[in-house]
Amino acid sequence: MKKNTNKWLIAFSFVFYIFAIVLMIVGSFKDLQITVSLYNPENLFAQLFENFSVFVYWAIWGPAFTIIFLCRRDLNESLAVIHKIIPAIKPIKNTEHKAYKIFNIFLKIITTAGFFVLAVIGWKKLIENVLKNILLMADKDNMSQTFYFIVSAVCAVIAILICSKIDKTKRRKIEALALAGVLFGIFIKIIEELKPITSRVRVREMIAYSNGFLNEEGMSEGRYSPLTKAMADSTDFSAYTPWYKIGDDMGIYNRADSFPSGHTSCSCASFLLCLVTLTYDKLKKFAPLAWIVSFAYVLTVGFSRMIAGAHYLTDVAGAAIIAYSFFLIVYKLYCSFTEKGVIGERLNCR
Repeated sequence: MKKNTNKWLIAFSFVFYIFAIVLMIVGSFKDLQITVSLYNPENLFAQLFENFSVFVYWAIWGPAFTIIFLCRRDLNESLAVIHKIIPAIKPIKNTEHKAYKIFNIFLKIITTAGFFVLAVIGWKKLIENVLKNILLMADKDNMSQTFYFIVSAVCAVIAILICSKIDKTKRRKIEALALAGVLFGIFIKIIEELKPITSRVRVREMIAYSNGFLNEEGMSEGRYSPLTKAMADSTDFSAYTPWYKIGDDMGIYNRADSFPSGHTSCSCASFLLCLVTLTYDKLKKFAPLAWIVSFAYVLTVGFSRMIAGAHYLTDVAGAAIIAYSFFLIVYKLYCSFTEKGVIGERLNCR
């Protein structure tokens, strides 16, 4: 890739970080006031983005594991890939040895079953999350887990059959993108798992509790209650804490995991589109557009989370900084591995 790609990446990243840091500084002083002023849970825009903006994250897993399933390798092929990273590990010369054949058969069985199961689970994550939110908005009962697993298994099989028609060389190129997507998805999952540590109470949870909307355990229920904008006027916001302090749910707030914003983190999966433009020559001219569209999407999702009362300005800005930093790590690894021909087609990212 030409040098101007890296120049564009550096310039964009600089602007992105400066913008996010400025929002963090502003939010550090005006977090609660900004979120309360924007709060409008009846806003259709906020509701739609609450239910469907994470689509770009859900959509990673099924397609990625479908491609990885089709690109699975035998033992020596796997060792050859590892050898490019760790030269001390080399492919086995005597492939006729009984132990090698047994282990190779065992590996094929494990990878075939394992990646197929992961593909099914990946498609289920997409199908279930989309459908259940559609049913939720239509005030309908959710479908059973059996239904989702059957539909997801069928979708996985269909996807595998369709993708198997792709030329093997082209599939290898897509495999690198799939692995990058999975790695980024794992990073986002780590962010999600660490959120409760902050114990930062969400605005809508304080509004729900102050206005008597509680779950069966007597704790606030801000996500699924018929809250209104006017209810913020009669709310006790004493449980608010700035992003740099550990909060306290006081045993009454159901969601004390506001920082960082999960939806905003997941929306950064849209930056994977930039890797696609990097991979295919015909799409490289669209790289600047891909960066701008991804940034706009992250910004829109973050804004919607404040309108919903689910997050503060520092929650969304902090999430954007963390998730984008993880994306840059994935981007660097992707370029490094493809440039060296470790996996996928050799690319020049410089």
